[in-house]
Parts: sequence; structure tokens; C-alpha cells
Amino acid sequence: MKKSLIRSVWDFLGIPFRLVLLDQAWLPKLGWTTLEEERIQAVLPHLEGRLLDVGAGTNLLVKTYGNGLGVDVFEWGGGAQVVEDTSNLPFEPACFDSITFIACLNHIPYRDAALREARRLIRPGGRLVITMISPLLGNVGHAIWWYSEDKRRGGMLPGELGGMTTRQIVRLCREAGFALTVHKRFVYGMNNLYVFEPV
Repeated sequence: MKKSLIRSVWDFLGIPFRLVLLDQAWLPKLGWTTLEEERIQAVLPHLEGRLLDVGAGTNLLVKTYGNGLGVDVFEWGGGAQVVEDTSNLPFEPACFDSITFIACLNHIPYRDAALREARRLIRPGGRLVITMISPLLGNVGHAIWWYSEDKRRGGMLPGELGGMTTRQIVRLCREAGFALTVHKRFVYGMNNLYVFEPV
């Protein structure tokens, strides 16, 4: 799923359109990679076994990966299971090898409880994968992205954040029982990818 050099150059030239001006749904028609596709490309190499994608949205990660299921508190289409609360999921303990929170942990007001639930559900030796934008970029982005998911569902809810710092992510995950094994940046350094293992 690696991008060609031509596609990478085209994506780079389209940064203002891809990252600010145009609805993500329009980008494929213009030959540009969506932010969702960028996140999936960054996350896929870190997945193994059965996947649970929390905050799955349109369920594209699960469909692309092919082994697992997605959950979300909103119906976005795509077949993700709609749940009331991501801190109380209807699954047996230790039944997933990989659990992901792709660009969504900041939108979960009770994120500490959701991470504790992920710890309950992950198998020993499994992987927790999180992607996140910084608070500064996230707050600016959510203010100017007329097409963003929070605007489609009625705005930011109490307890939601525009983004999160590495320190916040690592602290919350450590308190939930995870240790950081990988941290890297992607999408021109504006997004962070974190991989944790249960301890």
C-alpha cells in the first residue's frame, strides 16, 4: 500500500487542498490521498491478529486490514458496530490482538476509562495503536475545517479536545497499563503515531 513517487509528489503539491480547503470526500476524484488513507497507511504495519478499531467512523481501517471489527458511538455508515460507551464494550476479556484509536481519542471525553477498557480487551503481547494531532494544530484545524466530523455531528461535545500532546497520551496509556514502544510522526510531521504494549 506504499505510495508511488508520483503520488507522493502530487500529494505534497496538494497540501493546502488536502489538509485545509477541500472535503476529504473530494480528494480521490482529484487523485489525492485522504488524511484517513494516510493514517491507515501509517497504522497497518503495526497491526497483527484480530483488530478492534475504536472510533472506527466509516470502518475503512477494518475493511482494509480484513480481520476484526470497528465500534463507534455515532453511525457513519460502513458497518461499524454502534455502541453507547467505548469504556464498556460487549466483548470477552483478552479477545483482540490489536486495538486502535485512530484520530479519535481526543473526541472521547472519558478517554481514561476507554483506555482501561482497551487494556481489558487486549491479549498479552498485543498492540495498542493511537494516532493523534497536537492540540495547537487540532484546535486550529477544527476551527477552520468546515467539513470535519465534529461539525457533521453537531460540534465538539463537553470533554472533547482538538488534539493531545505526547505527554498526555503516554500518561493516560501508562495509567491504563500500557508501555510505549514506538512513537513517530507522519503526514509531514503533523500527526503522531504511538504503539503501546500491555504491561
